[in-house]
Amino acid sequence: MLLKNNRPRIILALILVLLALLAAPNLRALYEGIFFYLRDTFAYTSTPAKSIRRDGRYASLYPLVQMRNTARRDYLLDSLAASNLIVTQIPIPNSQLPNILVRFDTTAPLVIFSAHYDKLYDEVNYSGASDNTAAVSVLLAAAKELGQRGDGGNRAFLFTGEEETGLRGAQAFVEYARANQIAIREIINFDNLGRGKLGIRPSAPVPGFIFSIPLSGDYACDGRHFSPSPSFQKANPRVTQHVLRAQPNTTVYEQFTALSDSNVFEANGIDTVAISGDDMAFLERTWHTYADKIEWIDEGNLDLAYFLIMQYFNP
Repeated sequence: MLLKNNRPRIILALILVLLALLAAPNLRALYEGIFFYLRDTFAYTSTPAKSIRRDGRYASLYPLVQMRNTARRDYLLDSLAASNLIVTQIPIPNSQLPNILVRFDTTAPLVIFSAHYDKLYDEVNYSGASDNTAAVSVLLAAAKELGQRGDGGNRAFLFTGEEETGLRGAQAFVEYARANQIAIREIINFDNLGRGKLGIRPSAPVPGFIFSIPLSGDYACDGRHFSPSPSFQKANPRVTQHVLRAQPNTTVYEQFTALSDSNVFEANGIDTVAISGDDMAFLERTWHTYADKIEWIDEGNLDLAYFLIMQYFNP
């Protein structure tokens, strides 16, 4: 009789225990996934706060989004050569798209700002504006400006090819750097700029929001797929602090992961962080889709990345 009378309370208690078991390991993921996602979804508009100016700092976006990958390669090489910068082409096996390395000081350990210049779909009607033409345009503008000033210091710029075909360019660069004894202090990798503030994301084999299910393991949800997630590390704390010194309002994610060249750099023992825009509604709409167009890019987000580079703490 006592058990029967208390059955509803027992069921409720079991439900609460189950919810606690599910929620406890996911508090950070729930915070990032719900707070930031809802914030961006409710505030999202298709029109950016500040469109990319055709005669502005990132004017290179307009021709680049219309080009196929080999033409993008040639555009970068021609633009850098016209600025009298020290440019090294680093071959990638079985590819027409070399890595392009720009250095100012060839002796000091390098602080490298990297971005891949290949598009996922090698077609003229696929823009790839956020992934990853925006970051390429930012790096190109910063490299030219530092070259004109003559104060690049130990900054360097790496434009990688073949990111979209298995991060092959990043691996080729690591092997080249080792073979040629290039000292690297750290790498800041930009991918998917375009809206909001900047966001530092942990590098992981499976990108997305990471949730834990008791007795089952970790899973990643990118808004389209739900997949098992191997373990991963938080973003490098030392490089994260350097980024925050230059751009204090940068969002630091713990459970919203990225898959990019930073994975290769990190796996090879190089201090690195992955940086994207932090507007999740924008990323959900544009990542690897034909909606990834220049009309959606906010120049203000690119400015944050540009000034991060220009103001970066050089130890």
